[in-house]
Amino acid sequence: MSTAATANKLGFDPDALRDKYRFERDKRLRTDGNAQWVEVKGEYSHFVEDPYIEKDIEREPLFDEVDVAIIGGGFGGLLMGAALRKAGVDNIRLIEKGGDVGG
Repeated sequence: MSTAATANKLGFDPDALRDKYRFERDKRLRTDGNAQWVEVKGEYSHFVEDPYIEKDIEREPLFDEVDVAIIGGGFGGLLMGAALRKAGVDNIRLIEKGGDVGG
């Protein structure tokens, strides 16, 4: 199928959309990479802490095997877990740095 036929069928031109996103991405890419970030310290160091837990959670590490590990228990992570369960994947581990999930 030609690009014009695909664009007609979809209602948009995939190549034009890809070019647009590439252009926008290239505008935002920085050459300094991780060096663009600064360490949070001093009077703002409390922003690194989780305000919703009173003390750090300590437990022994888990050494189990899972089919899928989801990093991040925010809304996206929860949705991914739900979609995987719906698809029949039950052996899932949700890994969250904070004291709670949900974003």
